[in-house]
Amino acid sequence: MSKREPFLIDNSTCYVDTLPTQKVKRYRCKLDTTKDIQHEMGKIFREARSFLLDVQDASRLVYMLSTIGKVVETSDLEQRVEHLEDRK
Repeated sequence: MSKREPFLIDNSTCYVDTLPTQKVKRYRCKLDTTKDIQHEMGKIFREARSFLLDVQDASRLVYMLSTIGKVVETSDLEQRVEHLEDRK
């Protein structure tokens, strides 16, 4: 039995039985543009303000999104510079 598998203990016999693992549906969202990232940050903010998401978790997610945003912005600038250089 793995430490991460959920288990059930029978109180009368003390038998330990592993429960089947449940597949977690992956969350998908577009993060191709800074507008997509801005939209996702707003969604996380609203969920935290509505107490649907812990504020610490929301803070971590927004930090990750801001890092992704910097990468997207840098990549976009690199493509623009390459395009300008190719025009010469």
